[in-house]
Amino acid sequence: MTSLFLVLMFGSLALVLLDGNWRAGLLITVVIGFLQDPIRKITPNQPSTFVGLVLLAFVLTILVIYEQKQGRIDLRSMFWTVPEILEWIPIYFAVIGVQAMNSFFRFGDIQLTALGIAFYVAPAVAIWAGYEVGCSPKSLQKLIITYLVICSLFAISAWLDFRGLNSILFKEVGLGIQITFEGFSAAGVSGLWRTSELAAWHLAAGACFSLTMAVSAQRRENQILLFTLAAVFAYLTIPTGRRKALVLVLVFTAFYLLLFSRRASPASRERVISSVLGGAAMAYGSYALFLITAKGDSFDIYLNRSLSARDQLLDRFQNQGIGAVLRALDVSQGWGLGVGAGANLGNLKLSTSAQAALENIQSLSFVSEGGGGRIVAELGLPGLVVGVVLAALILLTLRRNFRLLSLLEPRLAFLMLGLVAFGLANLVFFFSAAQVYSDPFILILLGICFGSFLAVPTLIARQQAQLAYLQSLPPTTGKPFPAVR
Repeated sequence: MTSLFLVLMFGSLALVLLDGNWRAGLLITVVIGFLQDPIRKITPNQPSTFVGLVLLAFVLTILVIYEQKQGRIDLRSMFWTVPEILEWIPIYFAVIGVQAMNSFFRFGDIQLTALGIAFYVAPAVAIWAGYEVGCSPKSLQKLIITYLVICSLFAISAWLDFRGLNSILFKEVGLGIQITFEGFSAAGVSGLWRTSELAAWHLAAGACFSLTMAVSAQRRENQILLFTLAAVFAYLTIPTGRRKALVLVLVFTAFYLLLFSRRASPASRERVISSVLGGAAMAYGSYALFLITAKGDSFDIYLNRSLSARDQLLDRFQNQGIGAVLRALDVSQGWGLGVGAGANLGNLKLSTSAQAALENIQSLSFVSEGGGGRIVAELGLPGLVVGVVLAALILLTLRRNFRLLSLLEPRLAFLMLGLVAFGLANLVFFFSAAQVYSDPFILILLGICFGSFLAVPTLIARQQAQLAYLQSLPPTTGKPFPAVR
């Protein structure tokens, strides 16, 4: 059965890629990213290598993009507003290369090294892929819609899981994650996802993408549908037991409304704010009228656990964020332990010597909980310096692109704004809770979110070229030219 699913998935991918259709390849990659979890659950021994299926599909798609671009990666257009970043990209990959060799010689496990490399390279490549798909806004919308459709089906499985439907497809891989709170102990809801942690992230992402599509939608009925879908996704994050999922939705909403208020016209601001408030009212009404009777006896316990997150946010940021970075400098002695040292291995079977070497490093599990701590532990002080510089330059790029948004067609600008707001919200959580960000599928999605925003100057340049072409035509032969959408 597993072999049949793999043949169907990668056979479909091969058909579209052989035809040069990398945009369809990205859509199938999203499908594979979802399906790899339930397929792994029904496979004997639940092999951890299935986590890499989406990475394999993504690499194959990237190769087709690279071939169609005739081996050229136009980084200058990607970082047109801050070209200084081009000088630091080779340094970044050089640091990764050095620490990859450090990892292999220190631990002697090629799986660990490969996993560590993917953690740093996959987002960078995904940013480039995001830029390419961002240059084709219709393809970007199709990608988000595909994600929302499949996420909705998986969300139904999460609800069935919470309601007590017993199935091998709803059990977490391995031992699972036990949720303990105020004397209550239970496994978080996972549905078809392999763990409740991943279920929580994807449900939160579904809520954020639904809100983004709702704001950029033209038709009122589409807005109502998408706001309702966002509320359902957010509601289902609660029984996963992962408190940060609901907080992620709230942080995204705050970022999005803040950025939106800075760029949108007064009329658009009034429309969106009223739509968001109306959507929130509908969501609460739906909960009060329908969901409250079907939520189950344990839902309130999960809800109280989610609400307790506000009391621990600052402590977690200080301990798992800043505290982990400082401790990581000590653990790595400033030089770094090599890529993959702080990875969330799950059920990955390492060699005995590599496993023993990792277990002998004191405080490694603590510092790896936060993204900053993991990067410093693996790349050392040189990696920290390069990472800080690159992060500052990328944020400067986003800021300058943000100033250009008013030149784009409003619906497209609102879509781009939502994607970058989601990426920024995840950066906050990555710093203090990085384990879920070891998943290749999540890294690819976030890379696409950031990369699509880098396409803003290119889209404006095309728009201006279209306008210049129209102005050069004689008045009698000029025809309406569609705007970039």
